[in-house]
Amino acid sequence: MKFANLALGASLLTGFFAAPAMAASITNPTLGGANDVILYDSDGVYTFANPGASLDSILAGDAGSPGGNIELFASSEKPGANFSTPTTLSGNLNGTSITLSSLTAADWDVFGVGWFTEFLDVALNSTGKFLAAQAGYGNLYSQFKSMGGPQTFSDPNISYVNQDDTTGEVTIGLAGHLNAHNRIKNILPSSLWSFLNPNIQASEIVKVLYGDEPAQYLWSFSATASGLVEENDGVSHNGNYEVSFRGTLPPPEAVPEPTAVLGLVALGGMLVASKRKSVA
Repeated sequence: MKFANLALGASLLTGFFAAPAMAASITNPTLGGANDVILYDSDGVYTFANPGASLDSILAGDAGSPGGNIELFASSEKPGANFSTPTTLSGNLNGTSITLSSLTAADWDVFGVGWFTEFLDVALNSTGKFLAAQAGYGNLYSQFKSMGGPQTFSDPNISYVNQDDTTGEVTIGLAGHLNAHNRIKNILPSSLWSFLNPNIQASEIVKVLYGDEPAQYLWSFSATASGLVEENDGVSHNGNYEVSFRGTLPPPEAVPEPTAVLGLVALGGMLVASKRKSVA
């Protein structure tokens, strides 16, 4: 019976001091500009438009299983699209407000040239990079804009928004193309086509407003296979691009004083002893 007492005491101590690390997902998600959003559900093989899909269900995934996604600014690449008002996904993450937004023309004025230089460094082989430098990144960026390049990258597809409860890291899944070569070819000058890398990975860009922090723009040039594909075009959503930043965590819950824990262990012993007496 002494062993039973010790085992119960150990289980109580484990409950207090050995809680496993957890991840929190965005809560109370709401859409701003919902008339320009597409909800993509998933059956584990395909993604497909489903206007009645639950936002909570769509956003329940992670890098290992992204699930569906929410496309913001769905009309971005259509003629006459409103490129001045963003569509948004807002919610709460461990007590901090978070808003994920599509991009506007004004956003591109903030970060566009720097992103484009980094983008070409990924998209072009060594000869192409040399020719781009010779032509001038500013000149090529102007051509990129005139060909609708910014609109192509301004409609992020949000798969999940999670936060590690131990490190505070916030991770966001962006559904995209595992190989974006053919999509990118149409928004670059034809003089660069022959110098494009055959396998280009480039996510769309999401603007993040988190708590009281300044706005940040997140993107990735590295994808993993999502295990999914959009049922109609057979190529979209087969890549998962994960972007991240360090978030804040709520204050830790109070840990019981050692005397309180010992009191609970003693109570456990009394319960075991009481049970033994009743059995006898």
